[in-house]
Amino acid sequence: MRHCLEQHPETRFYVLVDGARYLTLENRLDAAGAAVQVEWLLAGTELDEISRAGPALVAFVGESDAATQLLDWLIERDQKSPLVSWLWSERSYEALSNHLRSHLFTRLPDGRRALFRYYNPVVRRGLESVLDNEQRMALMLPLDRWQIWQPLVLAYQTYYRVGQEARHA
Repeated sequence: MRHCLEQHPETRFYVLVDGARYLTLENRLDAAGAAVQVEWLLAGTELDEISRAGPALVAFVGESDAATQLLDWLIERDQKSPLVSWLWSERSYEALSNHLRSHLFTRLPDGRRALFRYYNPVVRRGLESVLDNEQRMALMLPLDRWQIWQPLVLAYQTYYRVGQEARHA
């Protein structure tokens, strides 16, 4: 992660964490305090009551010991059992948050709404085989790169926005 940050200083780095994959995630994020900006994406939806078990969009605000500790913990924890999507974008936090929120729910063929768990790294990996190009482009629109940890190959799977194939980093 740090290597990518150094290579692409113009790109903002965000973390999309699946709160259902780590039950005390809220405590970890709270402990980082002002070092991070956090938005629970299910807050304000019909699933508001369980928003802390859903996706959290995290942006690191400057450099501090608290930010470094959280980043180190996320990397270590993610490599044990994936819970993080590492997102790279030139868009603002607010723009990315709005975009990700707009994809939280989908309409099933029978008309019911369902939670679309694209933010879960295991689900995200599987999406490549079921999304068509238009759907993939819609999800990736504000992103330059989307990375998830692949425990079986001990490397990051990287998805790119336009015209580039997924690859291991």
